[in-house]
Amino acid sequence: MAPTKKRSASGIAIPDPLASASSSHALDAMATDPLPIVKVNTANLTEIKAALDDLVKQYLADQSFTPSNLNPSIHLALGYSSVLLSVGGMLYSLRVSFEESKPVLWISVIGYFVLQTALWAWKRWVEGGEVFRGKRRRVIKRIETDHLRAVTSTSLDAPTPPQITFSPHNRPTTPSNPSSPRSISSIELSPSTSSDAIPALPSNLPGLPAATSTASLGEAPTYLLHLELSTTSNNGKSLIHKSRVVSGRGVGSFVDADGGVEEGEVRRWVAGVLSDAGLVGAEEEGLKAD
Repeated sequence: MAPTKKRSASGIAIPDPLASASSSHALDAMATDPLPIVKVNTANLTEIKAALDDLVKQYLADQSFTPSNLNPSIHLALGYSSVLLSVGGMLYSLRVSFEESKPVLWISVIGYFVLQTALWAWKRWVEGGEVFRGKRRRVIKRIETDHLRAVTSTSLDAPTPPQITFSPHNRPTTPSNPSSPRSISSIELSPSTSSDAIPALPSNLPGLPAATSTASLGEAPTYLLHLELSTTSNNGKSLIHKSRVVSGRGVGSFVDADGGVEEGEVRRWVAGVLSDAGLVGAEEEGLKAD
């Protein structure tokens, strides 16, 4: 678990020298954070995930992304429709005899289960763990729109180095290898490494040290963030940038021994994932309301 504000960092052992700098930097940053407000049960992984999901959504909304209302609208439409269908069948059965109301009751029961099954299928196969979908518009010599989709999950396995995939349609300033062919490429990054600092050397050359330290990622269980980012212009007709990032951290990096959720650490981690995905920062005057 992440250390509490009252605990000293002198007793923490960092066996991996590559993780020493990033870990000490994280501890210094956490020392200046306010005490955790949100408390969770450290034995309940579902409760921890829900708390982290709320912080991820809050941070993305703070980045001027306008959340999509598609999924909440589907939930409300299917949920209320099934309830109204059931209530209508019940009220009808009160006005007529039971035998006369049987056809309507059958329709109500079958319709209720059909609508609830459709809602379950939507959450399972369409949303697929999605916690945020939104977009924002920026003016940088032209109007550009960033489309963002965030999907989260948990795993009992130890966290692995982040996986980043870029499409061929990237800006020259994006962290892609300029010498790579015009094809989708995958890159492994450490959480503390900016994508702008990636050297243009192949990662599999002999004698090169590993760029990623798994010790800095924490221990199992793992909180995973799947981030899909695309930037378009000309009303979505021109694709400028597209990337996908899968990053994970041990939940102990975000939750201390007392169950306090370190909001500052979560926000710094999500900011790093956005940077690795190639999200271009927009000035306040450059944002354009939808």
